[in-house]
Amino acid sequence: MWELVGQLLPEMVGLAVTPAAIVACLLLLGSSYPFRNVVALAVPFLAVYGVLSIIALVAGRAADAASGDPSTTRGWMSVVAGGIFLTVAAMSWLRRPAGRPAARATHRATTAEPGWVSQLRDPSVRLVLVAGLLLAIVNPNVAILASGLGIVVTADVGLGAQVVGIALLLAASMIDFIVPVLVFVAAGERGRGWLRSATRWLLAHNHVIGIVVLVAFGVLFVGRGLGQVIG
Repeated sequence: MWELVGQLLPEMVGLAVTPAAIVACLLLLGSSYPFRNVVALAVPFLAVYGVLSIIALVAGRAADAASGDPSTTRGWMSVVAGGIFLTVAAMSWLRRPAGRPAARATHRATTAEPGWVSQLRDPSVRLVLVAGLLLAIVNPNVAILASGLGIVVTADVGLGAQVVGIALLLAASMIDFIVPVLVFVAAGERGRGWLRSATRWLLAHNHVIGIVVLVAFGVLFVGRGLGQVIG
């Protein structure tokens, strides 16, 4: 069981670091109904990841790790996930962020908000749910979840341990929402200035942060996967 938890640590960290979800959460914490909106954003993530987890668990139990070495299967899944991250990072690097025409005029670029940012300033519940669903589906973290689920369903453990492994993955995916809310509650009114500053900083550097995160986990996953395949 503990060996399984150790194997899932990279996936759990990856699921806990989703720049787009963190930015959206911080924006919603500055809205008129912060807690309601953050819950509405988190629910689609949990629902999508939960459905994918159930499908993977049922399929894995039915296949019963049909053939081949499970470590090789896990290795290739890790390589594929890492390859997806590196590909998305390269595409993001080659694509200039919208609304930032040149290196100069940095101040003007940071003050001009993208349209989706303005919409999340004080949105309806329906808009937040749709945004959460889109972020949950069109998200490189789905590859991290798939890699983690591959480790769980091919692990030589019982059903109970597999369920615990999946629960840990789902819990990790909620850290993007839980930690900002806890900081928001603990900081109180004094923290609203910090919240606005952090949101502005993340919006201004979101492109670079996303690339760094993708490259870091891409290299980690590819290296680990190749080690399992070759070894």
